[in-house]
Amino acid sequence: MASGVSGLVVTTEIETVRARMPSLISASPPGPDHRSAPTGASPVHMAPPPAVATADTALRDQIAKLERKNAALTEAQSALAAKIEALQLKIEQLVEVTDHIQARQELTPALPLPLARFGTLITEPGPSIAFLRELVRLGIATATVLEQDASGQWRPRVRRRQAARNIAREMMGLVFGQRGVVYRVAAPKAPAAVRPRVLHVIPNVFVGGSTQLVIDLMERMGHLYEMPVVTAALPKNGRHEGMDVSVLPLGSPPEAFAEAFARIRPDMIHMHYWGGSDRPWYLAALAAARADGAPLIQNVNTPVEPLRDDAVRTYVFVSQYIRDAFAPDIANGEVIHPGIDLDRFTPTGFAPGAEATIGMVYRLTRDKLDETSIEPLIDVALRRPKARILVIGNGDLLPVYLARVEAAGVRDNFEFAGTVPYAELPERYGQFRIFVAPVVRESFGQVTPFAMAMGQAVAGFKVGALPEILGGEKTLGAGRTELADILVALLDDAAERDAQGAANAARARMFTVDGMISRYSKVYAQSLGRDVEARFTAQ
Repeated sequence: MASGVSGLVVTTEIETVRARMPSLISASPPGPDHRSAPTGASPVHMAPPPAVATADTALRDQIAKLERKNAALTEAQSALAAKIEALQLKIEQLVEVTDHIQARQELTPALPLPLARFGTLITEPGPSIAFLRELVRLGIATATVLEQDASGQWRPRVRRRQAARNIAREMMGLVFGQRGVVYRVAAPKAPAAVRPRVLHVIPNVFVGGSTQLVIDLMERMGHLYEMPVVTAALPKNGRHEGMDVSVLPLGSPPEAFAEAFARIRPDMIHMHYWGGSDRPWYLAALAAARADGAPLIQNVNTPVEPLRDDAVRTYVFVSQYIRDAFAPDIANGEVIHPGIDLDRFTPTGFAPGAEATIGMVYRLTRDKLDETSIEPLIDVALRRPKARILVIGNGDLLPVYLARVEAAGVRDNFEFAGTVPYAELPERYGQFRIFVAPVVRESFGQVTPFAMAMGQAVAGFKVGALPEILGGEKTLGAGRTELADILVALLDDAAERDAQGAANAARARMFTVDGMISRYSKVYAQSLGRDVEARFTAQ
């Protein structure tokens, strides 16, 4: 379009110059060679004066230049028109493909899930078969345990029934969408007749520290407050019993949150913030919360800048590290460490072989770990062939870690347990004496205090809140080699291992769930302007 306008301008300029030529000649003053012919005589053709000739030549040169410019612009205009036409064709093709995909997406939910899965297997056999192979491989891997022989060497044994159960569970969830129970929430006390409603806003309720915090608040304060939840995602193949959950998917606008808040009518909103790719979802929730007007508490659960807003009454940081690093200027904030249940996580004796075992308990995703987190443990296995490394957790890093230990030739030193229910964690912790935290970022992480309360030595990277949790850096390394050295030293020195375990058990009493609940009770009372617990006790 720009070229077409330019061509029109140049053409206009040419016509203007041509129109000026006669007037310029006629307006020229007479010169020596410019004489009128005698009456009745034939016209005398005389050369134009020099000034007129010069003007004529200049104008003709200008016309020639403008004509060349016009030709070039016309050619450019034609090329641009061709490009526009090609682009329009591509857009039309893209629209057709998008309409086709949308039509398939609209059709798929109408089919029963088993038929939809079967259809995918037929239409996309290559990826589907590869996925099923990986499913079977991981099902067997997480059913393989290590057992010590007479020489103290660890030998793998596949528990065939467990492997079959693992594969069947994943297949049933894949084909039929059946979901097992992940959390069971049950308040130990009878609820009050009238309870304020605290709405928890959290992007997912997967297994992890933020979800566990919500569960602890529900179980310890559920008799005082109704606690519904708004989330964007439920666990894959899992559900929560005893939890009132509303789902607003990622991408939901503020209007969707406003409708949910109007339906739930919260007396207070408790947002559990971790930023990242979920930030737009939080911003939509924050806009609706601001309009709703209910008191707003924002928990900052990961090493990120909080969502700063005047509507937030109180910011709660799960570690001093987060507050100091990301919000030292916020006045209306306080640190409340996540609490652990000392009645559940308490030293009860360790299983045979625990002294030669290092345990790692994490969700195997990239929020705290990365591909290199397994490397210090590989180094330990290479240096101490009789060491056993028990990895508890699941996620997209599981096949990565499995491939790396196989490539290093130490597969027989690693036991991958997969996902373990929260209720079974104390028993699993009893299978090792050393807990390792090879995290690349850490806000608090309850799995470390769990290990401390069990009387275990803890080693890890010198990252985030780990020095704050442990009360020092003695067993924290700056890199792969240093962490491997610390782990090997703890394996070799039983006295030091025991001393570290005893010190950790004492320090773990700083992070009790009862202390945490007491702090949150005060925050809730201040935000609501009344002490609900005192009123409940008086009744």
